[in-house]
Amino acid sequence: MIKIVTSFILLISISVYSQDFEGKIEYKLSYYQTDSKAIIDSPEIIKFLGGTSTFITKKGFYKQITNSQYMAFQLYDPKENRLYMKSKIDSDTLFYIVASKIKNTKFEYEIIKNADTILGHVCDKLSVRDSVGKQDYYFANDLKVSPEYFQNFTAFNKNKITDIMKSVFLRVDYYFIDFIARMEATAIIKTKENNEEFLLPPYKILLEK
Repeated sequence: MIKIVTSFILLISISVYSQDFEGKIEYKLSYYQTDSKAIIDSPEIIKFLGGTSTFITKKGFYKQITNSQYMAFQLYDPKENRLYMKSKIDSDTLFYIVASKIKNTKFEYEIIKNADTILGHVCDKLSVRDSVGKQDYYFANDLKVSPEYFQNFTAFNKNKITDIMKSVFLRVDYYFIDFIARMEATAIIKTKENNEEFLLPPYKILLEK
């Protein structure tokens, strides 16, 4: 279960050429049974994995804050190529991965044009199948992100997936054996972000995962 949760959390962060999108996206997280697609309305799951998330990005830097016990904070620094993570469980410890240490894996993908409209943005759907499972990304071509920021982010094929979408996603569905996790945008706020947004939080211990 922990491996599945870790994959899910990292995919979230992994699971975002006109001017790059800069600002915030608010997301709602929902969970469904794999077989019946019935919603899983469990306070324990929402507390552990989260129910809402705020994504903030600027020039390849991004930060994700989620009301999750397991993974409350993530920050990617493209200059260091490190993804930092912090939970409420180990609140004094800041973990990180070097995004090039986990290498690309083989995957298959399909793009469906004009698959949905989210918050007024017409979205294509990118369906990916890899060693982790299946993911469906819904992305709008007018919310651009340059793949150059993530060219060395090989973990979970983020560099290749970003190169295909060239934008942030507005919805993503992750398919696991026991459940489906969905993260869908509820608000898009285009703002000029201060560099201070992307400073590391306080910590006592720094550990590489």
